[in-house]
Amino acid sequence: MAGDQDPFDAIVMADDSKKMKVLESLIGMIQKFPYDDPTYAKLHDDLDRIRGRFKQLCSLLNVQPDFKISVEGSGLSF
Repeated sequence: MAGDQDPFDAIVMADDSKKMKVLESLIGMIQKFPYDDPTYAKLHDDLDRIRGRFKQLCSLLNVQPDFKISVEGSGLSF
């Protein structure tokens, strides 16, 4: 993550109820997600909602997620 502040510290320090509501919503969506059912009809729709909620939370917390994955760091070799 970019910046000096740990995102979890930002969440804990957040006194804004909107931030907490978005966080609780994201956690609820992740907990209800059917990981064991690859035939789940709304899989892509729910993933899009989770992704959108995550982006909203990052925006509210002024956190830039860093999704760069290096080939060396993946631990995969073929």
